[in-house]
Amino acid sequence: MGFSASGATAVIFIGLLVSAATLVPAVQDAGEAQHEGLTERDDRMLEQRNTEIEVVDAVYNDTEDRLVVRLDNTGTTTLDAEETDLLVDGEYVDPAFTVDSDDTRSLWSPGTRLVFTHDTTTAPDRVHVATRPGVQVATNVTVTGVN
Repeated sequence: MGFSASGATAVIFIGLLVSAATLVPAVQDAGEAQHEGLTERDDRMLEQRNTEIEVVDAVYNDTEDRLVVRLDNTGTTTLDAEETDLLVDGEYVDPAFTVDSDDTRSLWSPGTRLVFTHDTTTAPDRVHVATRPGVQVATNVTVTGVN
């Protein structure tokens, strides 16, 4: 075996080492990213399974032009009232809210009540509430104070 065969073998061996040195970290990074993604998905699914809300009532007072939606957190997950959305007849609204009659509090703990109030001149038919973990409830609106 001459120098050219030995030199070619050395060049191929060095090329394989360089290729492996760049491929291994990329494969490890991809594996770690996949593992982190699966862990985050599992955490979100667990949070969603533990989240449960119940509509107490949705009442529109025709004389005050005010919609009041009362909800109870019946699950085991603490929710953020600021991340809970209210849709009135399919339209997103930005209502005022209180958690257990406190308008400075936004954490909606299990066993507490969230109350949305929204001023509107039109009596709505239906409200839909969605939480950050993806749990949703909908109900029809009761109209009171009809003139």
